[in-house]
Amino acid sequence: MPDAPNAPVEKLTLSSGLTVRELTNYGELKQACQLYRGVFGYTGEDESLNPRLLSSLLTHSGSVVGAVDTSGTVLAFAYGWTAVSTEPDDAHIYHFSQAAVVSSTLQGQGVGRSLKQVQAAVAARAGSQRMRWTYDPLLARNGHFNLDVLGATGRWYTPDAQGLPGTDRITVDWNFADPQAEPVQQSPQLAVSQLQQEGEIAYLGLPAAKPVDPDLAASLRQQIRELFEAGYVATSCLRTDPHTAVYTYLKG
Repeated sequence: MPDAPNAPVEKLTLSSGLTVRELTNYGELKQACQLYRGVFGYTGEDESLNPRLLSSLLTHSGSVVGAVDTSGTVLAFAYGWTAVSTEPDDAHIYHFSQAAVVSSTLQGQGVGRSLKQVQAAVAARAGSQRMRWTYDPLLARNGHFNLDVLGATGRWYTPDAQGLPGTDRITVDWNFADPQAEPVQQSPQLAVSQLQQEGEIAYLGLPAAKPVDPDLAASLRQQIRELFEAGYVATSCLRTDPHTAVYTYLKG
């Protein structure tokens, strides 16, 4: 039987020639930090990442993985650490993936999925079977990758997660120990901000690209937040036309 599409693998060689694996030496860790700052456009002292921290993660049940080309250049990178669930009815160890970054020249080529597969394999060595991470709920492309490509579920909503207004985040939960084939999803065609409910399923339209209108962005965040507060979880985010995507939510 062939491997499931998201099964954890500790090392992957891609058709492009990139190797996705753990990063180990100081030079690779330094490159990863530089890539992190460059992709996110970070310049402030409070937005820094350093090789010493990454080296410590490697030693103490963390993950530091990257995509490296034949010349040794790090072109994608993800890191995280082992954590413990605080839910009283669902106690377990999981791996928290703090960030994953991919060079702009490689985005949309499946490198992100490969990073998650290798990161999951590293997490499994430390006893985890599940992984969590956060993303901006208004980034439909990220929602699609997390929910539809990987098969994670958006379970928690945190307003102002980074301490500033407008930094709301959805936390996803991914059971990589039981990888599933990508489901075939169907979404109705909805206008932006249009909410449609059918029994235990809810659909919400949003722009395919992150909205620049602050009022629209605030309204969408409030709609998404209310769905989570009503007991829904996010299961899919599919583009329905070049300008629109639709979230799917299930009750419970």
